[in-house]
Amino acid sequence: MKRVNFNMNVECHALLKGVSALKGKTLGEYCYEIITEEFYKLVREDKQVQSMFLAGDYQEGGSAYRLKELLIQELNQHNDSPA
Repeated sequence: MKRVNFNMNVECHALLKGVSALKGKTLGEYCYEIITEEFYKLVREDKQVQSMFLAGDYQEGGSAYRLKELLIQELNQHNDSPA
């Protein structure tokens, strides 16, 4: 696991912290969830991100590995469907 640090406007941090508390998550859990959702969207909609992601090697059984398998299945199904 890698640690990520970044600066954020005070008001934005307060709002983010409040929303994560309402969701019953830590700030880190909630940020991870938001980033994961965006990444799942990007690998399907942004061809550059998709190419970069598909070119990567990921640890078997990990979430990136499972997403890559799922994405390949989706792409194969799309390519196999009649136009």
